[in-house]
Amino acid sequence: MRYAVRAVVAAKARYVLPAIGIVLGVAFVVSALVYGEAVRAMAERDAALADVSVEVGPDRTETPLDSALVRRLAQVPGVAGVRPIARGWAFLVDREGGTDRAAATNYLPSRHTLDAGQAPQGANEVVLDDKAGYSVGDRVRIVVNGVVRDVRVSGTTAASRSLIVLDTATARKDFAAAPDAYTEVDLVAAAGTSESALLAAVKEVLPDEFGAVSGTELAASAQADAEKITEILLGFAAIALFVACFLIANTFTMLSTARARENALLRAIGASRRAVLRRVLAEAAVLGVIATVPGYVVGIGGAALLGNLFSDGPPLQALALTPILVALCVGLGVTVVAAYLPARRAAAIPPIAALRTGLPVDQRSLNRRSVVGAISTAAGLAAICATPQTWELIYLGAPLLMLGLIALTPWLGLRLTALIRRPLTRLAGPRATLAVENARRVPRRTAATANALMVGLAICAAATVPLASLAAEAERAADTGDTADLRITPVDFAALAPDTAARVAAVPGVRLVSPVGNAHLDLGGGRALDAAVVDPVSLPQFVPVTVRAGVLGSLDHAIAVTTETATRRQWAVGTRVSTYTVAAIVDLPAGFGHDALVASDPDGQPPASILVRADPGQADAVRDRIRAALDNPTVRVHTRTEYREAAAEPYRRFLGILYALLGAAVLIGALAVATTMTMSTVERTREVGLLRAIGMTRAHVRAAFRWESVVVALLAAVVGLPAGVLIGSSAVWGQDSVALAIPWPTLGLFVVLTAIIGVVAAAWPAWRASRLPVLDALRSDTE
Repeated sequence: MRYAVRAVVAAKARYVLPAIGIVLGVAFVVSALVYGEAVRAMAERDAALADVSVEVGPDRTETPLDSALVRRLAQVPGVAGVRPIARGWAFLVDREGGTDRAAATNYLPSRHTLDAGQAPQGANEVVLDDKAGYSVGDRVRIVVNGVVRDVRVSGTTAASRSLIVLDTATARKDFAAAPDAYTEVDLVAAAGTSESALLAAVKEVLPDEFGAVSGTELAASAQADAEKITEILLGFAAIALFVACFLIANTFTMLSTARARENALLRAIGASRRAVLRRVLAEAAVLGVIATVPGYVVGIGGAALLGNLFSDGPPLQALALTPILVALCVGLGVTVVAAYLPARRAAAIPPIAALRTGLPVDQRSLNRRSVVGAISTAAGLAAICATPQTWELIYLGAPLLMLGLIALTPWLGLRLTALIRRPLTRLAGPRATLAVENARRVPRRTAATANALMVGLAICAAATVPLASLAAEAERAADTGDTADLRITPVDFAALAPDTAARVAAVPGVRLVSPVGNAHLDLGGGRALDAAVVDPVSLPQFVPVTVRAGVLGSLDHAIAVTTETATRRQWAVGTRVSTYTVAAIVDLPAGFGHDALVASDPDGQPPASILVRADPGQADAVRDRIRAALDNPTVRVHTRTEYREAAAEPYRRFLGILYALLGAAVLIGALAVATTMTMSTVERTREVGLLRAIGMTRAHVRAAFRWESVVVALLAAVVGLPAGVLIGSSAVWGQDSVALAIPWPTLGLFVVLTAIIGVVAAAWPAWRASRLPVLDALRSDTE
């Protein structure tokens, strides 16, 4: 082991890049575990505040959880405490005018310990979490149910998330079904009463409209949610580690090649194959342990970043035992496993190799590997092509295709480099020819380097295609669903105030408004209908409605259904549907996105959007006037172009998150290219000296290395991007509601970025090779 430590220290420059790859892989795993554990602990802590929680059912308007029911629950045997809660979502307007979504609830002394100030009194006071950055007495603006309020901060409290605490009367008015109601009730068991016994007793007195769950069930649900987050993040970590295996294996392969004579000398003086194998694996273990330490530190920082991005920064346990042990196992295990095959090949070098000059050349045939790769690729393609009929086959086809291409890359590399040799020679002269021939010299090494980058590019392309298709579909729906000049919508988790439509109609330049809401109509018997809540008089001015049968009319206690819905459910004009009568059968544009029209929302919810017709040529000016009139940062006022872009924005934002998560894999792939080029500089020292001796300039040497790196990187793009596009397209095939849209500009950008990766990866090796002293290089025995 001491020798392994000395060997790693002596060759530390060669181990820097693979160590960075291990650091990134370990950091990803640690981030996933630490963040997931923090989310789980926070959710379990919240769930542990109650032994039983009573929640309102879906028909909360008809059956509110009122004070009378709370009193009945308090009298249930075994109940020691009752905490009635009214909660929902609200927004805190920051000093720059932006918004921060926060959980809003009523003040309860047992749940909210004040750090400063006092409990809120009346609708004009709030308690904020201490992370918000406000002090007692500050004036702030909050938005609740679409209404902007100017309130005073009466106190602050420690909280694990953004929190706005209201007085109980205000919270009940804002979030409950009635002023005398709540949204849930937490019950605390008396001493000697088990959780299960209390739950059974509560269910006996609870009406059917309400649900009751135990604290254990709430904690289990919270743990399941946290585990899902952890599993998703660990999936991306697995991708990064898989790519890191190529980097590590390639590094040890090239090191073993460079040390071939040294290993052969050891064999000649009596060392066994097992001793050489153990020597290489010990070196890998030392590298893994050394890289794990900074990997763990970076992982803690990544977990904190995830907390700030996806939640409100739950408290992290930086020194938890499980992440430490997992990090050590991952860093050590991945490095040793990836180095095993190169170590075996190093141990197999015969003692006679000590008498040879130069480096050994891998003479193994590619036939067996190519046949296996072709079979796997064909099986993967067959499964992917069958995906529209059996969607689950993509989970089989995608891995088979990728594994097959990984095995086929040496064969593909030889063919593709043969195709580009002549065009590159015409473009860059003998430097390009030399670069292509060097890339072809050791096809297995070239393939291993390209595969490290190819996997990341393929997954990026596979994620891009379906999300780009969804974004294009959202843009089409936004463009064809209506003809409004402006559309008013709330931000996510916000709502429009009930008087928003009337206020907009009074803005100068507004000719007509039409509110549109979303309703889920319960038809009984487990049947439901997705309906738009509309004004049947003004809607046809914005949406091309074609009446096929009946009369649209006022839709008083009636609905209008689409032709497709009427045919599928066998309805006709006059059919009685629950409490409604089918008054008309209509055709709606596909982008409108509803199966029926109704005049009023049974739950009394405000509209989800408002369509606006502006005076001709005044859309932009009217938009600005509406924004000024509403003065609400949670309300978006968009022109047609802006709304089309906003409709696709969630998919693009999600794609950006995926790119960030996949960035580690692509970066490790780039490090693999840089590692190969750096170590090949050492291998080809004598070759570089000979080229310089016959007149090749330093600039030409640098260019040759850059072209070689670009060729390897583009090989990854040529193999990986089409595979990713095929996998991503298969996820869209057969989806009736989404048309395939391949983002060619994005894929072209991937190719350009891949070429840039090749240039950047070769920068240091090319400079180093060009600076080698000619005479010293000629005396080298590396060739």
